[in-house]
Order: sequence, then C-alpha cells, then structure tokens
Amino acid sequence: MNTPILFCIPYAGGSSMSFSNIRSLISMEGLEIKCLELPGRGLRHKEPLLSSLDEAVEDLYAHIKDSLVFPQRPILIWGHSMGAILALLVSSKLNKYQFNTVGLLVSGMKAPTHQSSPHTLSEKAKNKLLSDLLPIKYEQNKEAPLFQKIYKKRMEIMEKDVEILEKYQTDNWSKISVSNTIAVIMGESDELYPTLSYYENWKLHTSGNTEWFPIKGNHFFPMQHPEETARLLTQILTQILN
Repeated sequence: MNTPILFCIPYAGGSSMSFSNIRSLISMEGLEIKCLELPGRGLRHKEPLLSSLDEAVEDLYAHIKDSLVFPQRPILIWGHSMGAILALLVSSKLNKYQFNTVGLLVSGMKAPTHQSSPHTLSEKAKNKLLSDLLPIKYEQNKEAPLFQKIYKKRMEIMEKDVEILEKYQTDNWSKISVSNTIAVIMGESDELYPTLSYYENWKLHTSGNTEWFPIKGNHFFPMQHPEETARLLTQILTQILN
C-alpha cells in the first residue's frame, strides 16, 4: 500500500476532533487522513497531560510509526499553531529514521528562529480567542454550566500546552530540518503573528522548497473558515504529491 497519509496535529488545547470539519471537506482520492490525539484530551482524556514537548514528540512519533504498516508509505504532516512546532520536530525525527516524509504543512505559527515575541494580547482578547473554539451551540449562553466546564477544561489544557512550548529548549533550531517541501499557511488577520516577517525563516528548516500561502481569517482560521482551509490544503497537497 503506497497511498499517501496526512497526519494532523492540533493547536495548544486542541484534540483530534479539532480538525474534523476540515477533514471531512478534503476529498482527494487515495489520501488517508488521520488526526492525532495527545494525552489528556479527546479520546485520551483519562491520560495525564504531558509535561514536556519532548514527551509530546515521542508520543506523536510512536503513533505515526504504529499507523504505518508499510514504512515507505508517503507521509505528510500538518500542524497548526503549537501543532506546527510539533509537526516540524516529528517530521525531522521521521526523516532521521528514513521514513518517507514528502511534505510538511505548518500554519498559525511563527518560524522557530524568529526572535520577536508575538503581539501581547489582553486577557479579554485571549478569552475571545479561546471562546471562538468552543461549541457554537453554547454561544448564546456562555454562563451555562456545561459551557463553563468545557471552557475551564480547554483553558487548563491550553495553558499547560503553552507552558511546555515556552519551556522547550534546543541547542540549535537550525539543526532541526527536513528534506521535503514546507508549506507555510498564514492567517491574513492573525492577531499573534500579523506579518510575513514572522514566517520567513521557516525556509531555514528544509533543504527543499518553502512556499507561503495567505488565507483569510485570524489565528484560528481553520475553525473560522473550514471550507476555505480545506480548499487550500487540497491545493497544497495536490501540488506536493504531483
């Protein structure tokens, strides 16, 4: 079986269900799509949250490896926000062990070597970003106990994810690289990383090509505009695979 497989890694606080709408909208014959789940959320909610980015990388690598009956099956990885950093680290590890990674798609995340901090958001703005991710059916009653429970859990997971991302240290980011194409997707109204300069240095992480793709929406454009996101992903995947 030599059909390509796309692994999706969600943002901080996200789960394997975060991209379910987009997954259902990508229609490419012969492409399998698998949304990865980290411990402490979604289907693995009973497991303790990870305490380091290295643990997250090892967990994702193990699940990708276990999903491949044929080691040389073409692999593509898409990560959004924190998931983009994890996608780079996992792709680099897969390259190291001679897996057939053919494409890396990163979105909603500045290049690791970009020195500037993201724009500082107010607490109100942060809460707005997070509430945008919660189920729409609770939008009219944010004081409802179920909404508050979901919100509290999401916030706990997101804060833990952000903490381990901020604590991550590597001797030299430039050594973390892949040989395949990197496609960088940027929200045109991203509050955290608003200009192209944040994304330019992704080119340092591949010996292959790097391409940049703007898309309408803010930092969480995949949830805001799933149809447009699916169309762009389909375009990029088709371009890489052909």
